[in-house]
Amino acid sequence: MNVQANRREQLRRQQEARARAQVTRRIVGIVAVLIAAALIGILVYAFVNRTPAQVAATPSASSTATTPLAAQVVPTGASADGNALVVAEGRAGTPTLTLYLDYQCPNCKSFEEAFGPMLAQSAQAGDWTLQHKTMTFMDNNIGNTASTRAALGAACAADAGHYLDYSTQVYAHQAAAEVRGAEGYSDALLRAELPAAVGITGDALTAFQACYDGRATQDFVAGVNASAGADGVRGTPTLAINGTPVDFNAVTPFTPDGLKAYILAHA
Repeated sequence: MNVQANRREQLRRQQEARARAQVTRRIVGIVAVLIAAALIGILVYAFVNRTPAQVAATPSASSTATTPLAAQVVPTGASADGNALVVAEGRAGTPTLTLYLDYQCPNCKSFEEAFGPMLAQSAQAGDWTLQHKTMTFMDNNIGNTASTRAALGAACAADAGHYLDYSTQVYAHQAAAEVRGAEGYSDALLRAELPAAVGITGDALTAFQACYDGRATQDFVAGVNASAGADGVRGTPTLAINGTPVDFNAVTPFTPDGLKAYILAHA
């Protein structure tokens, strides 16, 4: 009996030891989870409550994001109400054409290549006033800032007298969606390569790059984008004659000559 009693006592002690070990493991696990949660909470709090200076110091792929904001300017060639860039003024009594565009929009590139020269040349000949309203919604669609930065560059180029040339070059360097990448248009392209391609040099180049790096046209670009939205434009390219959008399906044939005839008939 004593042997059996000893065995039962040993078994009881082993069971108690295992029970204590299980309790210990549970406690250690709970403590580990609580510590991890506390650390995550601290990190989240630190991130959310960064000061503006800390946010500004965060590294960025775009040099425009790390340069102090310059004094804001309305670029040369802005419309009288400051919500568009005028390509060319028509003769008195001629219609005003407004082209709504986004520099990352593939259809805008196609439209510009097919119809842009006719629209600009006819405006320069006095047939109508042509103005551009640049939008930036593709930044949200793609997840970058290239539409905004291209619009900033184009507005800065307007001050150097090369708006249309610069705008055309932006489209010429638009990459296909599958090879565009996260950045879209690079700062090196927008602030150095394209100005050189359109003949902005010397002091004019220095002024252009200061404008671009300091985002001196940021308020103007934001205002144009907001104005386009207020006009009810939800997609690009959109062409309006005296504020009335053109139904491209009604343009026959859909060629530069066909579009010019449609515009003159509906002015």
